Amino acid sequence: MQSVCIIGAGPAGLAAAKGFIQIGKFVVTIYEKKERVGGIWALCENDYDGFLHPQTPTNLSRFAVAFSDLDWNDVEISTIAQSRVHEKGNGRKVPLFPKAWQVNRYLEHYREKFIPLDCIFFYREVVHAHLDRRERKWHITTTTCNGPTEVKTFDKLIIASGFFSRPRFLKENVQGLPGAANGHPTTIKLLHSSQFKTLQDLYPSNQNPSGKKILLIGGGNSVGEAAATVAMQLSDSQWSPDTARRETFKDCKILHVSPRHLYSLPPFVESDAGALSYVPIDMRLYNFAKRPPGPIESYAGQQTPEVRDIAHGIMKTLVGGDQSDLGCAALLVPSEREKSTVGVALSETYAEFVRSGLIEVVRGRVVGIEEGAHVGKATAIVKVGNESERYGDIGAVVYATGYTPLPALEFLADDIKKDLQYDASSMRLPVVLEQWQTMHPAVPELSFLGFYEGPYWPIIEMQARVTARRWLDGSIAATKAFEKRAELTGLRQAMQDKSKDVPQYWFGDYLGYMEDMARHLGLKMNNGNFEKREGCPSPARYLDQLSDIAVNKNVMQELHKTWRDCLDNGQYVSRAVFRALQGQWIITKRLENPDQKFSGVMKGMANFHPRYPTRDKSGRHFDFEFLYTEEDSFISANKVSMVAPRRYVYRYSETEDQLSVWSVKPEGGLEVDRLFHNLVFEPPAAAREARACIAKAENLCVGDIYSAKYRFPMKAITLLEFEIEYTMKSPNNTYLVTAEYRRPNKTVENF
Repeated sequence: MQSVCIIGAGPAGLAAAKGFIQIGKFVVTIYEKKERVGGIWALCENDYDGFLHPQTPTNLSRFAVAFSDLDWNDVEISTIAQSRVHEKGNGRKVPLFPKAWQVNRYLEHYREKFIPLDCIFFYREVVHAHLDRRERKWHITTTTCNGPTEVKTFDKLIIASGFFSRPRFLKENVQGLPGAANGHPTTIKLLHSSQFKTLQDLYPSNQNPSGKKILLIGGGNSVGEAAATVAMQLSDSQWSPDTARRETFKDCKILHVSPRHLYSLPPFVESDAGALSYVPIDMRLYNFAKRPPGPIESYAGQQTPEVRDIAHGIMKTLVGGDQSDLGCAALLVPSEREKSTVGVALSETYAEFVRSGLIEVVRGRVVGIEEGAHVGKATAIVKVGNESERYGDIGAVVYATGYTPLPALEFLADDIKKDLQYDASSMRLPVVLEQWQTMHPAVPELSFLGFYEGPYWPIIEMQARVTARRWLDGSIAATKAFEKRAELTGLRQAMQDKSKDVPQYWFGDYLGYMEDMARHLGLKMNNGNFEKREGCPSPARYLDQLSDIAVNKNVMQELHKTWRDCLDNGQYVSRAVFRALQGQWIITKRLENPDQKFSGVMKGMANFHPRYPTRDKSGRHFDFEFLYTEEDSFISANKVSMVAPRRYVYRYSETEDQLSVWSVKPEGGLEVDRLFHNLVFEPPAAAREARACIAKAENLCVGDIYSAKYRFPMKAITLLEFEIEYTMKSPNNTYLVTAEYRRPNKTVENF
């Protein structure tokens, strides 16, 4: 039996422990410096002390945030409130994009099912790892917060403490950063995005935030969600029934400074160009059918101009154009001369907050922050090209600059770091590894799991399998071209030089690596009801001799059902449409009534204001909510004019996949009163024939029958116009209202 030390009890550590214990030829010890499993996901429903907000959704669907032998449907994910009224197992349906606290529930369940608790030593931090070169044994030194150090010996070592070890702070070239520690005492708060939980975090209690800008710095994937989270709280402060914060945060806006162009992608995208069916983003990006015929070959590293052009073409198809309709030059697809690799911000609401003006985006780099004479206000100095521009009225700073992996390597002895070609100045590629980023030939007794930017759980599980095979029989695959040392050191230098050919995620071919490692391991494909080259990868799609066949079968059945429900029945079309409604619209209504004084034209503005879902007497749960406001001027056929404001609440429930419209109480116009109607969408085949997503709705109100037909001509994820036809039939009258909505023209051009 070989002894294995695993550092970290996050997803990587748990996957490794489960796999090695199951094989039966290893004795496993896990050291975890925190008090619970989960890594960055180690938080409860109401825990606000971690790197993530407990309500942060996963970037990929739960089919990609899972391991092969645990079905999400077997995990209890009821909220605290729901657990008071539901028996275990009868709580809410698992969302396709689980929240951070639900991910922790999954990991806790995984540990309970597969890993004996006596294998894990909590509150024990590894402070030194030394390899005895003669005996080829690891000497691991650990400590606790108030106890003595302890040294134990192991045959093998797995570093599973995560690439996202600690927030990455702003670099020294940003002058005048707020904070006495930097020699610049100030009243301006500076927070890493992981520290931001509420708007109150941004301002001292004695300051008035009203009218100030929140400077948000960063150009990575997490910046979209960070900016959208701040914007959502600002929007909610203005449109929630709780009006206590309205004046406090009135006229606050976000200034987002990004060094690169970004495509804003939501969780659900069109399954194929013009399909008018919508799938989770990972089902589109990693579709087997999109790969060339023959064995699937993986790729990584720097990108040629041709590859960059293909990537930009794919992104433009996904977002429905060049983003010029958002009215923001910084998000416009760059010209051929400036085109670098694709940058993506994953967020449900970021793009529409930009369109509305709540988020202003500047492409450049913050090089300084100066505090002026007014308390609580500063000016940001931004380098845009070769020029410097100044942006005033900054009241707080949030930086979404990602995380550093270096703390996960600090405990390694210097000779090991040298073998790994360790470079402390490289945040993106601090060590040079091969075998799908698991090892270096100079130190075969050491393995890394999930130690790269953007690690996917199924990849981590495969890496654990590859490591176990290597340590059992010495099996090593031929080194991939992109993992040869010269290639990786060249890539590292290109990263340092900020070269345009370095992708946002250099090791990002999820499907390719899964296929690579499956071939190397000789795994059996479990396609279920999918064709061989159909659908997306899942850990349940790759079986070894120890796999739980029943669990894997159930997961693949549900994955296939979700896939077909999206393509054939239009599941999540309502989610895509709901997202696209956000923001401002120009509205024109035509009323046709036998009574001429009630016929005429209404013109005005409508707005779908995002806010957090509110409670009402129905007791139903909703995931998203807009307060719809409308200001119209009505001119009747006989020239009588009047102002006709209206308010409704639009809601979306993922459990029911239902978009619904609700009336509001007349007092205040902010609280939900009762259901007006539910939208029922026609299947994608009918939508393609109509060249628009079509929905119908009907309701009965005091003897009158209201029928509505909605027409949403979606272009990928974008909606620039839509139409509603209302027919009202009463015992004495029938009239027709046709409402046309179109976006205000904010188009910008590339010069």
